[in-house]
Amino acid sequence: MNKLTANFSLYTITFFSAIQYVFLANVPDSVSSFAFLSVTNFIGFFITLSVFSGELKRLDKEQVLQAFLLSLELIGFNIFLLLGSRETDATTTACVLSTYFVFIVLLLQLFFHERPDRYKRIGILVVFIGVFFMMDADIMSLFNRGVLFLVISDIFFAAYLLTVERYASSSNPSVIAMGQTFFNFLIATVCWGIEAALLHVPFALPKEPKFWGSVFFISFFIRGLYGIVQIYAQRYVSSLNVALIFSTEIIMTMLFSPILARIFNTQPEVITPLRLLGALVMVFGILISDREVAEKLRKGIAHGQS
Repeated sequence: MNKLTANFSLYTITFFSAIQYVFLANVPDSVSSFAFLSVTNFIGFFITLSVFSGELKRLDKEQVLQAFLLSLELIGFNIFLLLGSRETDATTTACVLSTYFVFIVLLLQLFFHERPDRYKRIGILVVFIGVFFMMDADIMSLFNRGVLFLVISDIFFAAYLLTVERYASSSNPSVIAMGQTFFNFLIATVCWGIEAALLHVPFALPKEPKFWGSVFFISFFIRGLYGIVQIYAQRYVSSLNVALIFSTEIIMTMLFSPILARIFNTQPEVITPLRLLGALVMVFGILISDREVAEKLRKGIAHGQS
């Protein structure tokens, strides 16, 4: 894998992440968040194990600890994502989640005293303006409990991206991918059991086909494929650039909504001129955040004016 294929791989898993909200809508409110995380990570673990079982011989204590720490961050992210997505529409959910990069910048400055270069700073500002347009410039839609949950999930995921960047270059990505899904399953199952005991509810899952369709989509594409590809790709792409790529999730959610609505008989997202403008602004911001691309654009503009 090189930088080009790593970027392509990240955009591919961003697409799967963008359409997951259609499947999350099929998870009833009565289903515990811990239960959903438990079953999807259980299946996701066996998917990664079936592909990378030969890598287990490279397992060591350090990688076990790394996988455990990553799983804690992912559990926090997924719990608050489920809580937030139940109280906000798909567009608002995708918009808020697309701001991972803001928290990465804050965490880098707070803990590592690192500042992004001017291309990154300009790109971040432009992307943020694009996100604002994607929300139809409706700032009031941000003021509800669901958005607060999503912001907390953003912080967890920003920390996760930074941790992955730290481990990806020195650890075996397939071992880390298997380990984090395994620990996600263990932690979620224990929390599910405690929740069931305290609330006196059955330790069971729904039997509806739609629910299990959602389970298998999330298990394969998000718990399995997503985790593996991301960890490998972050050997070549920085956490901030990864977050900027993931921010295009909102664009994909909007563009593919009409198709998905026909397939799954759901309500399509409303595509307004302001949202289309926001999509273009976001793409431009992501492009200029890359120094090499920004320099080529600048030279191209300068050449055109001469």
